[in-house]
Amino acid sequence: MPLIERYVLRRAAQVFLLTLCALTAALWVTLLLRELDVVTAKGQAIWVYLLMTILALPPLVQIVAPIALLVGIIITLNSLTNDSELPIISAAGASHKAVNRPIVVLGCLVMAAVALSYHVMAPASLSAFRTILAQVRADVIATLVQEGGFRALESGLTMSFRQRTPDGGFRDVFINDERDPQESRTFFASRGLLLEHAGGSFLVLQEGDLVRENVGNAEAGIVNFETYALDLRQFGPADAAPVYKAMERSTLFLWNPPQDDVYAQIYPLKVTAEVHDRITAPLYTVAFALVALGFLGRPRTNRQDRSMAILAVVSICLIFRTGGFAAFTIGRQFGAAIPFLYAIPLAGLAFGVYANLRDTRAWITPRLDVIADMIARIGKRISGRELTPAGLSDGQ
Repeated sequence: MPLIERYVLRRAAQVFLLTLCALTAALWVTLLLRELDVVTAKGQAIWVYLLMTILALPPLVQIVAPIALLVGIIITLNSLTNDSELPIISAAGASHKAVNRPIVVLGCLVMAAVALSYHVMAPASLSAFRTILAQVRADVIATLVQEGGFRALESGLTMSFRQRTPDGGFRDVFINDERDPQESRTFFASRGLLLEHAGGSFLVLQEGDLVRENVGNAEAGIVNFETYALDLRQFGPADAAPVYKAMERSTLFLWNPPQDDVYAQIYPLKVTAEVHDRITAPLYTVAFALVALGFLGRPRTNRQDRSMAILAVVSICLIFRTGGFAAFTIGRQFGAAIPFLYAIPLAGLAFGVYANLRDTRAWITPRLDVIADMIARIGKRISGRELTPAGLSDGQ
C-alpha cells in the first residue's frame, strides 16, 4: 500500500478506534448502572456483577461499530479537506483511489470483525450471560442473606430477616408463602440458621410460630415450634435450566435447530429473522463507508457545501440503518418482511457506488438558500459584519 494510502488508513483507523472506545465506555457505564441490583438486591459478588456487564457488551458493540466507523470516516475526510490535504493529493497527480481504497479497506476490516461478532462472539457471550443470570436467580441463599426489609423471591413468597448475627444466623425471621392457592403459610421465628446437609440447603427456624390459613373455608391454625427446618429447594424455580433465545444461539445451531428445541418450535420466525439479520447486518459498514466517500471523498474548496454534505451522509446512513432495524423487527412477526433485510443494505451499497461514480454533492436548495440569507442578515445586525451562506457553511 502506497504511503498516502497508509496515511489515510492510519488516520481513519485512529479516529474510528477512539470513537468506538468512547461509545463502548458509555454503554458499559449504562450497563453497570442497569445491573447494579445484582449486587444490591440479589447479594452477588462484585466479580459476578462485572462479568455480567462485560458479557453484555459484544452485542452492543457490534451495533455501535458501523456508527463509529461512519464518524471516523467523516472526521477524517473533513479534516483532510480543512488541512487542504485532499486538494494537495489531487494536485500531486494521485488518483481519487488513493483516498477511497484505504477507507474501503477499513470498512471491509470492520465488516469482517462485525460479522465475527454476530456469528460467534455475541451469541457466545449472550449465552454465557443467560447462564449466569439463571444461576443468580436460582441462588436463593444469596438472596436470603440480605438483612433488613421485605424481599419478594417470587410471586406469593416474601421473606424478611431483621438482623444477621455474628455466628451466621438471623434474628426475627418472617416468611409468608401464598404460592399454594388453597393454603397460605406464615412463619414467625426469633432465630434462623442456614445449614448445608446431604447436598441440600435448609433454613432452620427456632422459637417461632407457624400460621396456616385454609383459603377455601377461611380457617386458620397456629402451631408453636421449637425447631422447624425448611428445604430451600422449594423456594427456588422448578426448572433452573435457562431457555436460550435466538440471539443467544450460534448460527450453526439456528440453521438447523433440533426438533425438540422449545424456543425454535414456538418462535420459528424469530429464529429465521435472526439468521438473516446476522448475514446482512455487517454489510452496513461498507455501505456507510461508500456513502461517506461519495459525498466527502473529493477535494473541495472551503466555500463548497461541506456542512450540507455531512448532514446528507448522516441522514442517508440513518435512514438505511433505521430501515434495517425496522425490517428485522417486523420480520420477527411476519416472514414477508425478511427479504427487506437484504434489500435495504444492498440498496445502501448500490447508492454508495452510484454516489462515488457521479461525484455526488449536497447542493443547497433554494428554500434553504433563503433561510441562509435570513440568518446572514440577522447575523449582520448582531455582529456588524456581513455573513454569507458560504461563510456559514465554513463555521464562521
